[in-house]
Amino acid sequence: MANIIRSTADTAGFIPQVWAQRALDILRENIVLVRRVARDSDYEPGWQGKQLNIPYPGTFTAQSKTEGTAATVQTPTGGATVSVTLSNHKYVDFIVEDYANAQANSQLLDRYVRPSAIALGNAVENDLFALYSSLTGTSVGTSGTDITAATVRSARKVLNDAKVPLQDRTLIVSDKDEIALLGDASLQNYWAMARPEGVAEGSLGRLYGFDVFVSQLVPVVNGTPNSTKNLAFHRDAMLLATRPFRDLPAGSGVQAASIVDPETGLALRVLYQYDMANRGVHVGYDILYGVVALRPGSGSVVLS
Repeated sequence: MANIIRSTADTAGFIPQVWAQRALDILRENIVLVRRVARDSDYEPGWQGKQLNIPYPGTFTAQSKTEGTAATVQTPTGGATVSVTLSNHKYVDFIVEDYANAQANSQLLDRYVRPSAIALGNAVENDLFALYSSLTGTSVGTSGTDITAATVRSARKVLNDAKVPLQDRTLIVSDKDEIALLGDASLQNYWAMARPEGVAEGSLGRLYGFDVFVSQLVPVVNGTPNSTKNLAFHRDAMLLATRPFRDLPAGSGVQAASIVDPETGLALRVLYQYDMANRGVHVGYDILYGVVALRPGSGSVVLS
């Protein structure tokens, strides 16, 4: 009679925190736009379709005080609440036949976690990039023509004219436009003297008051010519709202663990259950969020 090594297949040794934390680490490495927009997160659970009403501040006007007169009490102008629907529920599911070995071997763990985390991160980034059509700042640049230093200066002027705050400005460019800026003749002295790492490492850094980043997810609309939608914006131009999921029903047979990342605001859920048909653990990642153009006049599409 054969020895019985394990009589019950279960997930007692599955450590969801390991899988969730590694996924968040990889997400942080592979997101650009998420880090640069306004974010609203909470530990209160949500569900797909839940509507949030998120307040945002207005502005005051400095008054001149006249001796002997009462001060004028103001109500901020331009402030309101924005409605955001948690309409996006993205997930990635897969089977792990030997989860114990995967947890003990970081390289094996990454074979499962890395592509899952990147897929989720790309989904969030793509939904944020799709807000380009909601930005109302004047577009600059020309479709089919790589951006130049002059194009970036034009984007700066658009934001300046709209009295957008000078802090927290970002320019996100496509990979082809990154190469174009690195090769721009008018910037050669800047790259050589002030930003040598731009040439050595391909790091654009700051340019004309923008923190400049490259993303392979910058939208491209096919046409004659193709139109690349680079983005120049202030942090408050767009908002990402995230919430953790509600608890699963008791007795569902599925176990879950959620983690909220304080750095990015992303809330990630890990689901796991033994799958007899596939002789392994069914693992699923979920993320719940909504996006909206918060102050659309604080962003401009930089065409190329």
